[in-house]
Amino acid sequence: MPALDYPSHLVEDWRLADGTAVRIRPIRADDLPMHTAFVNGLSKETGYRRLLSPRTLQPDELWRMTHIDYDRELALIATTVVDGAEQQMGVARYVRGDTPETAQVAEFAIVIADAWQHHGVALRLMRRLIDAARAAGVRQLDDITFYDNTAMLALARKLGFGVQRDPGNPNVTRLRLTLYPAA
Repeated sequence: MPALDYPSHLVEDWRLADGTAVRIRPIRADDLPMHTAFVNGLSKETGYRRLLSPRTLQPDELWRMTHIDYDRELALIATTVVDGAEQQMGVARYVRGDTPETAQVAEFAIVIADAWQHHGVALRLMRRLIDAARAAGVRQLDDITFYDNTAMLALARKLGFGVQRDPGNPNVTRLRLTLYPAA
C-alpha cells in the first residue's frame, strides 16, 4: 500500500490512567509480525470470544488483516513500547459490504490482549473507530457476540449500540449502532 494511502490523520497518542503511553494508529502491512504475535498471545478464552469458535487464525488470514484496503476497511491498533519494542495491545476494525447497497454498513470487531483488558483501551479504540467510520460515510456498524460476553455487551451499551438477542440463535447477541440515518 503506498504511503499516500495511509490514513496518518488517525494516529493518536494518549496515556492510560497509570501513565502508560499508548499510540492508536491504522494497521500497516509491515505490522504482520507484531499482529501475529498479538493474536498468538491471546488466551484461549479471548480468542474464542473474538472468533466465536476455538479455531486459530491461519497465516493467510493474518496477512489479510494487516494488508488493508483503506477505502473499504479500517483496522486501528493500540500499541505501547515494552522493553524498547512496539507491542500491540488491541485492535478494532470495520469492513464494509462489497456492493453499493451494503457499502454503507460495516461489520466491526474488537479484541484486546488479556494483559490490557479493563484499562480503557477498548473504549478508546472503539470511539476512534466509530469516529473514523462516520467520517468515511459508514452509516451503521453491526456485529454479533456471545450472549454471555458481559464485557463486550457493557462496552457496546456504553457506546450507544443497540443490543438484542438473536431470535434465531439464543447463543448470540446482535450489536448495532446507527452512525447517521440513511438519506
